[in-house]
This record gives sequence, structure tokens and C-alpha cells, in this order.
Amino acid sequence: MAAASSPLPTTALSPAGIAGFLLDIHERSNELGYHELHRFTLQRLAAVFPFDAGLLAMGTIQNGVPHGHDVVLHNKTPEFMESWEEIKHEDKVALQAFGNPGKTANVDIEGPIFDGCDRAREHCRKWGLAHVLCTSMISSAAGLYWVASVYRSDQTKPFSEEERQAMEIVVPHIFSAARRAHLGQLRTQAHIRDAHGQAGAIANESGLVLEAEPGFVDLLRTGWPGWTGPLLPSDLASELPTKPSVRLVREPVVVRADKSGGFVLLHARRSVAADRLTAREHEIAEAFSLGETHREIGARLGVSPNTVRRHLANIYEKLGIASKAELDRMISGLT
Repeated sequence: MAAASSPLPTTALSPAGIAGFLLDIHERSNELGYHELHRFTLQRLAAVFPFDAGLLAMGTIQNGVPHGHDVVLHNKTPEFMESWEEIKHEDKVALQAFGNPGKTANVDIEGPIFDGCDRAREHCRKWGLAHVLCTSMISSAAGLYWVASVYRSDQTKPFSEEERQAMEIVVPHIFSAARRAHLGQLRTQAHIRDAHGQAGAIANESGLVLEAEPGFVDLLRTGWPGWTGPLLPSDLASELPTKPSVRLVREPVVVRADKSGGFVLLHARRSVAADRLTAREHEIAEAFSLGETHREIGARLGVSPNTVRRHLANIYEKLGIASKAELDRMISGLT
């Protein structure tokens, strides 16, 4: 009988080691805040393959020009980004990464990539960047980009091809976990308990989308064919500055926007029959579903109990239902 083969050793760069990293960041995305998760991710990634510093950056693409709105640094001070702003037009690493989204660039700063770009190379030397791994991700439909870079300062220790491949594998997961953490944090602040069956996004109060789940774009395009980000459709964006919560039905999609933590939290889902109720009908149906009597609803709304009964009869007919239990199920699915 042949001897059983020994299990392959688990190293940080082995499939098991990379899988462990991915499990860690996805699981921690449910408990850590947005920026806490970014910091945890960069620290945890350094255990998969070593690096001296790094960054995670997110932004929008408007008229073909990237505009950053969030950068998290690992082992670098804010002055690092101020220095980069002065030479960003010469940053060939960023140009290479943006030109090949999803592909990780492995760059030697002293190599030919910065020939003729002396200021950019000097910036790298000043800040101890000898070797760089850089990966970008772009959503043309949403008008968003994400960039992850890690750096080594020792010229004699370049990144290996295995490390480059590992970076390419993990970066989409890093930003997916960060998106989940940010949405979860804002949902908690907005007291939204269940977002199952909906696609989320985050915008500012001007209607500029800052982050979006992939399904959000697809759903929004069912109501606004041909929409591309990062600016929300004008009829939705125009509602945001004046109201803490907005619900807009644009068949066959429903979008709800709630102010939360200085942002606007958006949820999109496919419409259901109950979405065809008027605002007054929806208010009465929700109150009745929550247990209020005809008399209580009427007193609160300034109408008679008989008027409430007539509204409920119209609601039942419009929804094609015959019981309060059916109404409860329909109303509970609305946001």
C-alpha cells in the first residue's frame, strides 16, 4: 500500500494562506468600521507578503479625469500625498495601473519606467519607494475607481512574481470588503436593519456617487436607461439636499435615499405591487400593518374611521389581497 502523501505546507503565499487572508477581511468587514477595516487589511496583507508601506485610494472619474475622495495610508504621513500631488502628472506607475485595470504592475523605481521623469523618481527616492506593486479597479458604468499600492524601500528586495499574482488576486476582495464595511456602518447609523434583496450605494449630498455595489448600476439603469455615474440622475439628486429620506419609484425600480453619517445612503430594488400605493395609502397600510386600529389611524391623520376603512378596501383591491396577513407580507418588504 502506498504511503499517504504529506499535506502541502501552509505558507502565507500558498492558496491556504491567501484564502485565510480573504476570510479574515470579509469576516471583519461585519464588525470593523470603514477606516478601521482599511488599516486592518493593510496590516494583515503585510503578513501575506512583506512590504514597508502602502495605500488604498478611492475616487470618481468625471469627464475622463480621476478625482480622489479617500486615501488610507499605511506607514506614511499625510505629507506623502502632498508630495505626490506635485508630481502626479509624471506618475507612470499610476498611468500603467489605470491603463490595465485589474492587472497588478510590478515596478522597479530605478527601472526605465521613470526615464525622463526626474521629479517623480526623486519623489520615490525621498519617500523610500524602491519597488511598487500597484493595482487599479475601474467601474466605467458607475464612474468609480479604486487603487491599492504597496511599497518596499530596499532596492535589493524586489517583489516576486508570486507576490504580484497574490496582490492581483486579493485587491478586488479588499475593496469589496471595504464597501461592505462602509455600507454596514451607515446602515447602522440610519437604523436600517435589513437590506436583503437591495443593492446599496453611497453618495454625497450633491448626488455624486462615491461607492456602489455592482448591482446598483444595473438596477438604476432599469429606471434610467443609459445612466452612467458618478452623478445620480437629476430627478433623484435634486431631492437629496432638502429631505432626510427620499423614496422614488421609477418603474421597474425603487430607490430610497437616507442621510447617514454625513453621506447619503442609497438602496435600489425592483418594484413590487405595494409600490403602486399612493403616499396616503402607504401610510395607512403601514399603520394598519403595525397594529393601529381604524380609529387610531383616523385620529392621527384627521379623517374618520370610515374613511380609513375605504382606503384599506382600495388598498386590498389594488394589491389583489384579501387579508391583513397578506398586507403585512407586502408592506414588510418595502423601504
